[in-house]
Amino acid sequence: MRRSVSVLSITVALLLTTLSTLSTVATNFALAENLPDDSPKIFLLPRLDEQSGENNIAVIFDDSQSALGYASGLGDKENNQNPDGTQSRNTKIYCNSVNDPACAKTNTYKVYAILQPCKSVSDINCIDSVYAESQGKRIPGNFKENLPTTSPTDFSGDESAGLPSGGPPSIWQIPGVKNSGGSDLYTVIVSTRGESSRAAATSSPIFTFNEYTTAIYPAGIKNGSFSLVTAEGSGNDAVTVGGCAANSENVCAFRESFITDGTAFGISIRFSKVPANWFYGRLSKQSVSLTKNPNGKGVILDVMGEPVKVPIVYGKSTWDKLPSDLQKIYSGSFPSIGNNYIEADKNKWKVTHIAASSDFPALKSWLSIVKDTAVAQTTQWYFKASPIGVDPKCNSNQLQVDGIVTSNATGFVPGPPQFNSQTQALEYQVSAPHFTAAGNAFKGTYDLAIRVEQAKCIYGFKGNFPVKATVSIISENGIEQIASENVGEKDGWLRLGAYNFSFSAPKLRVKLIQDSPSESVVQVGKQSSNGSSQKTEINNGVKSKSYKIKCMKGNKSFVQQGKNPTCPKGYKLISRTVIN
Repeated sequence: MRRSVSVLSITVALLLTTLSTLSTVATNFALAENLPDDSPKIFLLPRLDEQSGENNIAVIFDDSQSALGYASGLGDKENNQNPDGTQSRNTKIYCNSVNDPACAKTNTYKVYAILQPCKSVSDINCIDSVYAESQGKRIPGNFKENLPTTSPTDFSGDESAGLPSGGPPSIWQIPGVKNSGGSDLYTVIVSTRGESSRAAATSSPIFTFNEYTTAIYPAGIKNGSFSLVTAEGSGNDAVTVGGCAANSENVCAFRESFITDGTAFGISIRFSKVPANWFYGRLSKQSVSLTKNPNGKGVILDVMGEPVKVPIVYGKSTWDKLPSDLQKIYSGSFPSIGNNYIEADKNKWKVTHIAASSDFPALKSWLSIVKDTAVAQTTQWYFKASPIGVDPKCNSNQLQVDGIVTSNATGFVPGPPQFNSQTQALEYQVSAPHFTAAGNAFKGTYDLAIRVEQAKCIYGFKGNFPVKATVSIISENGIEQIASENVGEKDGWLRLGAYNFSFSAPKLRVKLIQDSPSESVVQVGKQSSNGSSQKTEINNGVKSKSYKIKCMKGNKSFVQQGKNPTCPKGYKLISRTVIN
């Protein structure tokens, strides 16, 4: 049976639910600057020196470090075995290629590869270009160097096995595009994780990858003494303490801030095959494309967008003053460094965690401890690839991107929106403190771009796609607040955006309605005095007479414009006016 009307509701719920994944990194905490203002800052940790004497358990929510602290490595997946009999027990075996004699008896590989700049038109699984775009002008970047020049666990790729080469991070110069430190240098990290298994050591491995991360960090060069990050995950003091996005033993590409003046940054990456159809991350006003490589090998992924300011949460407390839910989370269910968790008396713990952006339960509790206030804001530009989409049956599995979702929230779901069959809604969770370090209300951004064909598949839309769309933001007590919204469909993409909303609002709702071809709604409404929602509707291109209605329910008002607007259930029609 064919339906004449289909409804899409996208709900961004700031409900603090999901996983808890924390990693312990160091004790105590420090900012590069400790000023009560909202200018972007880099969030740093002090060295682990036990000098403060404070007994605290602390947490940092800072996603800007998500791509840092790792070195490329290709190794035997079994960490606690020595299959070739030549290395001591509990030592991981690393290979410089799949043909390395050190891994001759390896059957199961694990790989983390930082992709390298392309050197020729025939190269694959490499960085094709880095650029900025300002006022319609594109400024190409130039590869300057790797930092460090080489790493001990770098390895050569094998195209037939689907294995990229792995090396150090790369430093690029974008001429004239300055960062907060006055430099035009940027650290670029494009990484992927995967593994491979083979029936016998004599057979060829085929690698599969389940994670792709791309990040750009504004950089300034500093000299000094720095520890090298290793493939084992040690030596990351230069990242967490020194603020380096990349470093050698005597040079640090220190993280600076983006200048958020509307300049967009972009990157093109060559892949041997489509990495994923859905992407998510920290961008605003993003665009993404996936095309065939002109050299006939693989595809080129191009992503561009503006950096966003993300609030950082930091809190600390003695064990006895932690809420019971946090005590449950921190009872040894995550890794630790040193002997912090061997201490039987938890009130003597000295430990700080960098929490995952998806750690909603912990974030909810810590927000109450820090009085719903961020300690700083960092500027971020990164995205990740998700191997699955909103609905498996609607994944295109073709040479195209199906969608990308981005936000500047402290916490957000690491993947695309999920379809809720009961509510017929596409749901996405985000969370952030209500206040900035200076005490101002933090303003959220949310951008979703989804291909029209995927929206049709998910919601059962038929025929021509042009639809009406409304956006409203509803606070926890039911009062609707204003936001700057953007809704539109162009070139096969449906783009939905909400900006400047407060994180006291738990739900951002976008509703699409497919109706008869003659329907047209073109006006943008205003917020009423009692706080009714701002609503934006897109036009299907056919002009007709439109009306404006006002409805009331108690002290709440509802205003809608269109050819045949109607009051929501429970609301009473107060007025109806012809507007064209």
